[in-house]
Amino acid sequence: MAYYEGYTQQKIAEQLDVPLGTVKTRTRAAFIQLQQLLKEYR
Repeated sequence: MAYYEGYTQQKIAEQLDVPLGTVKTRTRAAFIQLQQLLKEYR
């Protein structure tokens, strides 16, 4: 949502009805997972 729709993390939290910290944690976890998946292509 943040990257495709341009939403702030606060707006995402409101839309999903979850705490802001949850959005931040999930975003960070997704980036780490993506980084690990892309390591083999470096």
